[in-house]
Formats: sequence, C-alpha cells, structure tokens
Amino acid sequence: MCTLLHTSIPQLLEPSDPEDSRELIISRSPHDRAAIMVNFIVISGDEPTKYPISIRIQNVKHGCVHVLDSPRTWSLETLRKTYSWLKSCISSHDNCPRLLAASRLPLRLVDVMSTDLGYVRSTEEMRPKEFDMLSLEELPNVRIISSTALPLDTPYFTLSHRWGTPPGILLNKETEYLLNDDITPHLLRCSEAAVFRHAIHVTRSLGFRYIWIDALCIMQDDGPEKTGEIMQMDQIYMNSTLNISATEAQSRNGLVFDRESLPTNPCRAIVRVFEIQTDICLQAFSENHFLASSEGLLNKRGWVFQERTLAPRIVHFTKDQVFWECHSLDASEVLPRGISDSRPPRPKKGVETSPTLTIQQVKLRWYELVEDYSGTSLTFADDRLLAISAIAKQCCLRMRLDPSEYLAGMWKNDLPLSLIWGDLDRGLGADKSRPTIGAKMEMKHAPSWSWASVLTEVMFCRFPSLVAKAEVLGVEIKRISPNFFGGTEFCRLRLRGRICKFRRHVHDDVPWIYIGQRSRFQEVRRIRSTQDNPIVIDWDISRRVVSDLLDTDGSTPAASTYALFQIASVHDEIELLVERGIILQRIAAHGTYLRIGCFFTRWVGGYLGSELEVVFKGHFKTLSAGDYLDLDSGGKYTIDVV
Repeated sequence: MCTLLHTSIPQLLEPSDPEDSRELIISRSPHDRAAIMVNFIVISGDEPTKYPISIRIQNVKHGCVHVLDSPRTWSLETLRKTYSWLKSCISSHDNCPRLLAASRLPLRLVDVMSTDLGYVRSTEEMRPKEFDMLSLEELPNVRIISSTALPLDTPYFTLSHRWGTPPGILLNKETEYLLNDDITPHLLRCSEAAVFRHAIHVTRSLGFRYIWIDALCIMQDDGPEKTGEIMQMDQIYMNSTLNISATEAQSRNGLVFDRESLPTNPCRAIVRVFEIQTDICLQAFSENHFLASSEGLLNKRGWVFQERTLAPRIVHFTKDQVFWECHSLDASEVLPRGISDSRPPRPKKGVETSPTLTIQQVKLRWYELVEDYSGTSLTFADDRLLAISAIAKQCCLRMRLDPSEYLAGMWKNDLPLSLIWGDLDRGLGADKSRPTIGAKMEMKHAPSWSWASVLTEVMFCRFPSLVAKAEVLGVEIKRISPNFFGGTEFCRLRLRGRICKFRRHVHDDVPWIYIGQRSRFQEVRRIRSTQDNPIVIDWDISRRVVSDLLDTDGSTPAASTYALFQIASVHDEIELLVERGIILQRIAAHGTYLRIGCFFTRWVGGYLGSELEVVFKGHFKTLSAGDYLDLDSGGKYTIDVV
C-alpha cells in the first residue's frame, strides 16, 4: 500500500517547508463501496494544494484486474490485450462506429507488409519468436504507396506522435526518393524514427497492412497537396480502424518503455477477519483506466487533440502500461474492462454523431471542444485554427451549415453573443483581484474578436437567458487558403450597438473605471457586496497592447481610446440583472476597434442611475466623430471590429 500511495502521489516524499501543514485524508468513495478516496493536502500559508487519487480495494475473487508480467510496454502480452480490445470494439460495441467504406482514402499510405507473411501465425496464436520477427530490424521492405489503386474499404491505422525538432525523417521534394524504394534503411538509420519503427511493428502484429503517418504520407513542402490533405483530416482519422498514440514518447524514444511492474500492478495482502475466522485476499490498485487531456506529453498538443477527438479507437502507449479508448470503453492493461460503478461519466469522446441532435446541442459541443482545445500547445502559433479545422468541419456538417458561415473559429449565426469569451485562468469573473500578466502571445491569422486570436485557455459565457442588444450588420473576410476552416488574412465585423469611452486609473493599487464626468466603478474579478460600484473586467492579457498597459501603472491616457461595447443583457420579469459586453481599443482607421477583453456589471452597487446605465439606454454620448461610422436615432453606433 505504501508503494501504491507513493507511486500515485510522489509529492508524499518530496522535501517541504517545516511550517507547511501536510494531511493524508482517506475516505470511502461516494460512487462505489469497494473503493476508497485518498487526498493528500499541503497547506502553505493560506493556500491549500490538493493531490487527489482514487484507490480501489476489493476481494481478489472479484477479478477484472490483471497483473502485468512483461517488463516492457510492448510485448506479446500487450499485443494480445490490444487485439482483444480491437476485436471486441469492431464486433460488439453498439456505441462505436462500424468499419465502412470511406468516401476517399488518404493520398498515400505506408505499406508495412509488402513482403509475404504467410508463414506467421494469426495474432491470437502468435508465438514470441514470430512476434519478434515482425520488427523492422528482422523484416524489412516497407514502402510508401499511392492509395489510388486500393479499394475504398481498405482498413488502415493512423499514428499520433510529436515531431522531432527538426523532424528526423519526412517526405518532401528533397526526399522524394522515399516514394521509390524500401524505406526500411532510412528508418533504421534515423535515431528520430523509433516511433515509426515501433508503430510499424504494432500494425503488423495486429494483422493489418497499412498505416497513415503524416510525416511520410504528405509532401510537406507542396502547399496545395498539404492544404488538400489537411482539409480531409476529419475523414482520415474518422475512417481509420485504430489510432496508435505515442502518448508519452518523443520521436527518439518510440512506443516501447522498460516499466517497473511493482508500482503499476495491484498490491495484494491477506487480511484475517476474526469475527468469522477467515482469511481474505484483498488487492488494492489505482483506478487509473482513462487518460485525461492533461495526462501524457502528447495529449497536451493541439494537433493531437483533434486526432484524439476524431479517431474512433485509440491505443495509448505510456511509460507504465497501454490504455484503450473508444466510444464504449476506457481501459488499461491492469483494468482491461475499465471501471463500472455509479460515478459520473467521463467527458464525451468525439463530435456528437446522433442524427437527433439539434443545432444548439452541436453548437454547445463545439464550445466544449474549443474550451478543451484552447489549453493545448502548438509549435507554430498560426496553426491555432488549422489544428482544429477538421473538428470545425464536422460540426458544420452536423449543423447543416454552409462552410462560409464559419468565421475564424466562430459561427456567424451565433454572433454577437459568442463574442463574450474570456481567459479561463481569470474565468469571466474568477476570484483574482489583479490580472496576472502572461506571455504576449497572439495569432495573426484570426481577428481580435475571435477566441483563436490569443494563445490562452478560454471559456465562453453560457447564459441561456442572455438577450442580444447589439446586432451584426455584416462581415468582410479574406481567407488564407481554400480551407474555409483555416485562418484568415483579414476579417472585419460590423456591429451596431451602444458604446461608451472609459478611462482607467489606478489609485492605491486599486483600479477604477471612469465613465463620463461623475461615474466611476471599481474594477474587480468578482462582484461582492462590500465593493464600491463594481464592474468585472476580464482583460485579454495575452495581447501586447493589454500587457503593455498593465505592465505600467495601469492607467490609461487622459484622451482615452478604450471603450465598453454592450453585447447582451439578462433581465427577469421585474428588473435588469446583468449587462455583458466587450472591451475595445480604437485604432487609426475611422470607427474601427480591436477587442481587448470583456466585462459585465450587475444592478447592484452604483450601476442604476449611473452614466453607464444612461449610455446603455442610448441617452448619453461619449464618442467623437472619428470614433464611429454611423449613429442612429436610438443612440446605437455602427463600428467595425477587426
């Protein structure tokens, strides 16, 4: 048990400050009487840090727990378990897609068995010697082939991996010779190609002939070809039989690790029950049977998020064991049937495919996926939209929308409400009194009003009773490629609504927002009853213009170029409850702005009767002639946001 606890919570043995409080709390799981919950809590000052794990203790007779024998993460033992998962999923999982003919195959595939393997037994009957013979070192002759002559129902695997920096081997015009010969010598010579060699071994051992590897199957310096294959990425992954994921591997390491079985395997002990004079054999084990999006180096990558979302079946290779993931089962080598109990279901996998789903349900799923995706990392910032473009394409199909309705990560029919998004770390009202200045990370191929324009984890405002107060008059867009779901060179949004300039002044480390001549609001992260006229401001702190402002004393110039633009309100039957909108900064072009944050204020405090309320009712003007394009009789201004 001590080994299990230390493996699950390595912080137990880490050195700590003598003044810190450390607590180990053990309690019964609320979801299963056979499980216990363990929480390790470190309290440093006033801030507690929790390290929760879930450990199950059960009678050995209950079964469903496998003891690992192999010292490596790829072996005949692992092969048989993976084959069992794959066979069951294809034949009997009701929630998993059947293997059907694709509308198109990837342009190229890697043929891993161009040599006749008739003398090798089937996967179920394979012996250790035959398993070893399927490695690339023992059996060469691997070729990159065109798929044009293959039938559309040809099964193939895909590989999710992290490219080396620079990539050790890839297909481009300089290495076009890879298309003509056996690529085995090149794979064996390249130290960065271990993950390719191991993936070929996995594919062969499971009895399949083809695998799609992006670095080898797309001509990387052929712009039109690369764009065309990226536009079909949803079909490539959704139509694959299995995705092999190098979840914790670098290219040099490959898929195979030497593992310590002791920390991974269940711990067993004989317990004497004196009341009935009986010995019971118990086993305790970690309930880790599913890899969260934050687990594994690879799962934190943006491109891989899309691959994991779209692939119907995934086998994850980690340092300790192999994990299985499909629409019906999450399992591991130790827990090959997963966990069945009353706990809440894990997050949904994939894009919803049920034909009964409404457009609104698909849209909500899109926002969930964007929020998860926005926390991943990318080598190239300008891939921000491209790396989720296949998911966007599938959502567009599910909602039966024209692709032109997709605007740099946003849906035209969901504007202007979808403009209300913010930094998850600061949380559209998270409890942080001062903004934390982050890295200046912006994406140039998205307009400022899109979540994709800043490289930070975002969240959207989901408030079903929001009533739009602004309206979209038009959109002008120029895309960087034929891919409707990629980035943009230019995207101008024309809005009509109520807007007012403001000034920001920091006094005694407290920021204040000034409206007009007499109204001021305290800038806060969360509204509380003790605050003086609060307004919640959520700055886009990844933007250079914002970080430059907050890096100084935080006060705006006297001649302010900052404005609050009202997007929506929430009312009940009697009174106004909430005003929500976006923060803008005027740029040189006439009546044109950048989005630099969002805000909300409530009826509590000094809002009622203030100049801000008068502005949002259209009775007070703060803009000069160059600040807007048009002003209607109801006090609504027309502006552009880029």
